[in-house]
Amino acid sequence: MGPLASVNLYHKIIKLAQEMYHAEQDTDFPPMIIYSLPLFGFYETGFKNPTFVKGQLISGVKKLESAGSDFIIIACNTVHYFYQDMQKAIEIPIISIIKETAKAAHEKGLKVVGLLSSESTNKLGIYQNVLKDYGITALSVTDKQQDLLNEIILHVMSGKQNENDKEYLKIIINDLCKQGAQGIILGCTELPLAICQDDVGIELLDSTDIMAKSALQYAFH
Repeated sequence: MGPLASVNLYHKIIKLAQEMYHAEQDTDFPPMIIYSLPLFGFYETGFKNPTFVKGQLISGVKKLESAGSDFIIIACNTVHYFYQDMQKAIEIPIISIIKETAKAAHEKGLKVVGLLSSESTNKLGIYQNVLKDYGITALSVTDKQQDLLNEIILHVMSGKQNENDKEYLKIIINDLCKQGAQGIILGCTELPLAICQDDVGIELLDSTDIMAKSALQYAFH
């Protein structure tokens, strides 16, 4: 969700299993079911048709449950707007990428974070509401910066991201730092494919990486 963000999450799970749990043989890794769902009514900005999107998501989690999954993770921040709707539709747990990332920010002692996300994630307050529960203030980008983020997300989705995208992200991150951000949440699973921790001097909270760690912890423990 989309395919490139999903394969990045899958790859992170494998690498972290090797690094953190010393996985070597195939049997050392948890069994995984991947459902690549072509989500209609959903674009780089977020929702175009929320009702249509919700129906597809509920159908998707039901398929994963019926396939024998013990729990579900979703490689997309924005669709967690429908987290409660999806969770109520099934018996197995869905681990929230939003809650896990907010918890990670809290554990790092951050009080103010900058948020880079899709337009829908930003404007619907998906992160802001959860971060507030942890006493963390979220700084949002300007409308012009959001338009730029939308373009970068689309570039990643289409495999056309480049160094210019990374430089634009650095400029936005620098602006959030000037406003007091102690860390930056990459609250869109496409963004970690455009910039990483080595590119900046501030703490990046990669929601994909955090989700992978949480999934492994849940699977192994």
